[in-house]
Amino acid sequence: MPVLMKRLLSRKGASSTPPVPYSEIGSNSLFPQCGYVGCKSGWMRLWRGREFPVFEGKWACSPACLQQMLEAAVLREVHDGNEAPVMHQHRVPLGLMLLSQGHITHEQLRAALEHQKKPGSGRLGEWLVRQKIIDEDRVVRALGAQWGCPVLSAEQFNPSAMVPVLPRLLADSYGALPLRLAGRHLLYIAFENRIDPCVTFALERISGLKVEACLVRDSEFRRSHAELLRASFPKTRLLEASSLRGVALAMTAMIEERKPVKARLVRMHNYFWLRLWCNSAVEEAINPLPAVDEVEDMICSFSTVE
Repeated sequence: MPVLMKRLLSRKGASSTPPVPYSEIGSNSLFPQCGYVGCKSGWMRLWRGREFPVFEGKWACSPACLQQMLEAAVLREVHDGNEAPVMHQHRVPLGLMLLSQGHITHEQLRAALEHQKKPGSGRLGEWLVRQKIIDEDRVVRALGAQWGCPVLSAEQFNPSAMVPVLPRLLADSYGALPLRLAGRHLLYIAFENRIDPCVTFALERISGLKVEACLVRDSEFRRSHAELLRASFPKTRLLEASSLRGVALAMTAMIEERKPVKARLVRMHNYFWLRLWCNSAVEEAINPLPAVDEVEDMICSFSTVE
């Protein structure tokens, strides 16, 4: 007689309490059930020949159930996964901020604004620096005050340590620089002249860390960002999909192939980013950032939203 059935019968004989339903037994930590809420099999991990994959903290008992979990996650990201907190909608223009701080004159601001109207003229602060009207430090400090974020240095940037944080395509597309880890739970993500709340929000959700946006000087950002893009990133699969179902199918196939111990999905602007942790020996308590060979990514772009 199976051990589980003996246990149920012994409970029934010992008292008048009715046997514990399978659904309740499966909900405890010893016998976790399938993560798809519509699963009809009722089979628990004890009788399944697979422990993985695990997607967003839930085990999938079969490829069909995993696909349903992925489709629900994709729809979630379409509807609200990209909604980062709105920040600083009414920012004082950089030129007016520099003028109020006494760093430039009315004539210099007027000349900068006139130049900015010309095609390919670049940003206002960049032009002021090129004209030697103001130095780079004053511009970035004013931008930091404008965005309400810290201004940090990239002098100690280590690309080999930070390259697993973000796929190359996303770091390049959105001008994001994973700058450094402060302590064990705070990750600084740097931008050149304006922060992107969507990138920060998505990175926080997929990493499980507290992520804070910051600015660095233009010259430091360009140098460090170029170093980052030259480094070796985790393996990444790229996919163009015309339907949300196609996105879910492709991600299901990858997860079934790799059998990750952990997987998470976020949306970053027009990309779905799926990250897989494929190494069961990963100890986030020791190192909150994965190594390059411990994770794999899939980036799915989509042109229409159903």
